Amino acid sequence: MFADGAESRYNRGMSDNVFDIETLRPLEALIKELGGLDECKRLGFVFEDENGIMSLSVAGMGYLLFVKARDIKDVAEAFAAGYQCRAEEGKA
Repeated sequence: MFADGAESRYNRGMSDNVFDIETLRPLEALIKELGGLDECKRLGFVFEDENGIMSLSVAGMGYLLFVKARDIKDVAEAFAAGYQCRAEEGKA
């Protein structure tokens, strides 16, 4: 606890955006690909925990694995890839 008006020295200079170090590189790639953090959040590709630390969500990882890695650029191709992934998952 701090006295009224006192600040912890750890609070000064901290960024509003704190990312999980283990998913930072994929997150950076996703943010660059989609044009910003806000768009990644809107699509549900970024998960923010109760401490405000952001990491790649399951949907974000799926996008990177099944759309980006296959170099899919067309919406119909993305839909087909998602459909195929689900069909394969159902067989397993």
